[in-house]
Amino acid sequence: MKTLNIILLSCFLLSFNAISQNLIEANVENWEYGNAEIGTIDFISGSMLKFGSIDKNGDLAIKLEADFLQKMKDQMEKEQEKSPKGWQASLKTVSGTFSCMSGDLSYKNGESNLSSLPKQLFVFKGDQEILGLLMPASNSAIADYFFTYGEENSGTGKYLEWTYLDEPATVKGDCNTTTFTQMQNESFEATESYSLDLKKGWNLIEYNIANVFEDSSGKVYPKTTEIQLIKHIPSEINWYFLAEK
Repeated sequence: MKTLNIILLSCFLLSFNAISQNLIEANVENWEYGNAEIGTIDFISGSMLKFGSIDKNGDLAIKLEADFLQKMKDQMEKEQEKSPKGWQASLKTVSGTFSCMSGDLSYKNGESNLSSLPKQLFVFKGDQEILGLLMPASNSAIADYFFTYGEENSGTGKYLEWTYLDEPATVKGDCNTTTFTQMQNESFEATESYSLDLKKGWNLIEYNIANVFEDSSGKVYPKTTEIQLIKHIPSEINWYFLAEK
């Protein structure tokens, strides 16, 4: 497995709740990249969508805008104009995003539209230079696992996602999936437990990997993940940065 150069961004995060300003703020220690933008990249059009910034002193700010879903709709229309023939852009729904192949989840208003900040945010300068990826997690093992798309071992711990809905919705139940490892004829049952009472507007979702599975080769996978709505950013959350090489 390849070695990752992960920088821990020690942060002081503002609490997120219904009456607070919709802003994520942090002071990034040992930041060496000057002023930079935070956002995502549309891989069809190549355009960069900005959500926030980091200044030369390492002060990070991501604004949770009230018209976020409308901006995503506008972005989707731009993608559609440049998309390949036959490809149709569409907004995500609650039931489509929090889905289960075994059909064990129950929904209320499952067709509500939603859009989320990516779990891994791009950090970039201008319109071309990508500096790397940024992710909030409770430890480096969680960040490493997602930065490498599961190539590195998972660990127990938490990560976060900010999601915007156009209407309230709920997701309840346990989704059990047989997961095959890289070893021949070896599998385990992975469980995602949902307890989401989502409101209209911004929601802060916590993913807690409570248990892991280690296969016969030593590879470690998430086994039990608890997914719930929270009001405040947990104190153990830090931001991890993977520099582009």
